[in-house]
Amino acid sequence: MNSLGQIREQFVQGLSSQYSPKEIDIIFYALAETYLHKDKSMLKLGLHELLEESELKSLLFQNALFQLMEGKPYQYVTGSVRFYGCDILVTPDVLIPRPETEELTDWIVKDTGNEKVKIMDLCSGSACIGIALAKNLPNSVVSGLELNEKAIELAKKNADINQVQIDFFQADLLNPEKLIFESPFDILVSNPPYIREFEKAAVEDRVLKYEPSEALFVPDENPLIFYREIIEFARKNLKSTGKVYVEINQELGEKTKDLFLTCFDMVELKQDLSGNFRMIKAESMSG
Repeated sequence: MNSLGQIREQFVQGLSSQYSPKEIDIIFYALAETYLHKDKSMLKLGLHELLEESELKSLLFQNALFQLMEGKPYQYVTGSVRFYGCDILVTPDVLIPRPETEELTDWIVKDTGNEKVKIMDLCSGSACIGIALAKNLPNSVVSGLELNEKAIELAKKNADINQVQIDFFQADLLNPEKLIFESPFDILVSNPPYIREFEKAAVEDRVLKYEPSEALFVPDENPLIFYREIIEFARKNLKSTGKVYVEINQELGEKTKDLFLTCFDMVELKQDLSGNFRMIKAESMSG
């Protein structure tokens, strides 16, 4: 029979060539919390206790370790992540939410407060942003726009899990002439594809192999294609007093800012906690 500590040691041995000790710890306890339904502090106290239903639980961990050694991101192994206080299901049909996206979400929450707002999450994916906003902005009405049908199915499940109401629209942001809504929005938010094709060389293999490439990459010759369409969407569907919040490629911060300045009078380029310019807020449309 295995103890949790013995299983943890197997993870250290199996994953040390791919991950740092700190990362292995994060992965192991994320799996343990999922499989054993106990929080991390309790699990750490019980490392030397024998597992209940030892054989079954050991098989779960062994299967997970095999997938991780193959390169599968642990979030896809557990099937869910915590994002801004929300439980979000993730599969290879959607991107794994990143900390920078939580920072973008937090920026909107702090700017908005108790205002009554209508929000559209463009390229919504798992709907992590829209769900977090719906949950933390009690006077908001949130919609999501996404092309991938499987992503929308997952997003609807996520909305149900988090007990929020979101209207989802299946549509292609790159065909903006079809995207005109009767009632304009107060806020547009998006984490669109923005990694240039030539930057793939710097992207981790597990990202390239498992995460949806259509949600990550843009052509080298037109890297701001999605931001141009977000601006076009704003021209038709954003209130004159509305705001746009987007996550961006840190290498294209000034170029993205200049693009938004063609339509907005006020554009703020914001750093994330690592000091990289990863977010933009645009307001006061100038036409």
